This record gives sequence, C-alpha cells and structure tokens, in this order.
Amino acid sequence: MTLRQSQFVPPVPLIVAEAYGLLDHVALSTRRTSGSPQQLAELLAGEIDLAVTAIDNLFAWVPAGADVQLVAQIESTTPLSVFGIGDATTLAELTGRRFAVDAAANGFALAARWLLEQAGVHDVRFLEVGGVKERLDALLEGRADATLLGPPFDAMAVDNEAMLLGSVPEMIPGYPGQGLVARADAIGSGELAAYLELLQVATRIANRLEVAEGIELLVAAGFGKAAGSAWATRPRSLRVPASGLEVLTSVRSDLDLLPAAVDLADLCAPDCLVR
Repeated sequence: MTLRQSQFVPPVPLIVAEAYGLLDHVALSTRRTSGSPQQLAELLAGEIDLAVTAIDNLFAWVPAGADVQLVAQIESTTPLSVFGIGDATTLAELTGRRFAVDAAANGFALAARWLLEQAGVHDVRFLEVGGVKERLDALLEGRADATLLGPPFDAMAVDNEAMLLGSVPEMIPGYPGQGLVARADAIGSGELAAYLELLQVATRIANRLEVAEGIELLVAAGFGKAAGSAWATRPRSLRVPASGLEVLTSVRSDLDLLPAAVDLADLCAPDCLVR
C-alpha cells in the first residue's frame, strides 16, 4: 500500500529522510494542500491516509466525522508570526482590517485570534483563503491586510516589505508545531509503522547534524532565508508532549471555542503521547 500524505510544506524529518535515502524503503506519495478544509475533505473521502497539519484541527475534524488519530508531532513548534502590509505597525492597529486565514474556526487561525484578543482587537474580518502560500499571496496582492506565516513564506513576506507584528512562539510559549494525523484504518498497518520508524531515524540523524549542515539541507529544499528558523524548530522527538496539547486546549478555552466532546490526549495513537 502506498501511503498518501497531504502537507503544506515538507516537514524537516521528511526532508532529512529523503536526503539520506530512507524513503527507498517506504511507498509514500505526498501532495501540497491548499488548506485544512481540503485536508479534511480528502480524509473523509478516503483520498489521503496522512495529513501534516495543525494539531488544533482535530478539535474541528473529529466532530465533522473524521476518524483519525494523532501519531506524531513533527515540529517542536511552528515559528508562526503575524505580518501586515500597509500602515498598521502593531497588532492593536488591526481592528477592522482583513486578516487572511486557512480556516477561521480551527488550526493556526486560533493562535492568531488569541494574539489579536490579547491586543484588544475584537473586530477583524477573517478571510478564508487557504494554506500558507495562499495567505502570502493574499497579503502581497492586497487582498488582505495581515496574516499568519511560517517558514519559508515569512522570509518572502519580509523581502516584500511586510512588517512583523507579533510572534506565536513568543506570545504563546509551548504552542506545539504540526502533527502527523492518520486515518484510523491506517493505524497499526505495517506501512505506517515503517514510515514512522524512518521518520524516527531521520529525526535522530537531524539531532546529530551540525546546524550548518541542517540549514544547508533546508536551503536545498527551497526554504531560503527561512532555513535557519525552520531547522531550529525541528522535532527532537516524534513523541507528542502533553503540555502542548494543554496549551491548545487553553487557547480554545480562552476564546470560548472549546468543544466539550473532544479531548486531544484521547486522540493520540497508543504510545505517541509524552506525559
């Protein structure tokens, strides 16, 4: 069976695995997604087996009918920041502005909404335009005044004179990076077990590399100036820290968007959670 994986950008362990020839032992096809709504639709339709995505999405995907589990965390955190184009120089000045998101009610948009609320901003027009590339395009084309971006698109925004307005890692310490979500019918399969093993091997290799070597790998993969920040937030382990799940739960609770029937810890595959 070929595992079908949806992703926004290639995660560091996958880049390392490819560079070291580890993918020769697993049948894997990857596709870039335009956003988490597409990932959900493809999971429900059985068109993909795996999604590299914001862990918060599970809060929305499970009530929508997705039978999925979190099997790994493939970033220690996602170095996301809010960028603006125009005359806004602080988060507080985004009142009434257009803010590009993937999905307004789930995913990394929740982190952006939390940052805006902390800045006293309660009147923002959220525009659902898609994944990180689509959000950058909306910002640079003038269809949005601000958005949330991560590597390598944050560096592209700076190159186009966008202004950094706020950082998720700085303002929400412990906010977890993307997870690897699998359909329930893939859990326990030999193919998924082999894939997770090679990602673990790639993670151990990455932990042994010099920083310059790792950055060179990401530059070659197209990360450009953002290679350094992406390498710094690579996972040291694929295990999911319970503390990160608690941060996500707290953010949703603060926003009064916490679904009563979803407990992230219960959605972790056996043995993936670090307590």
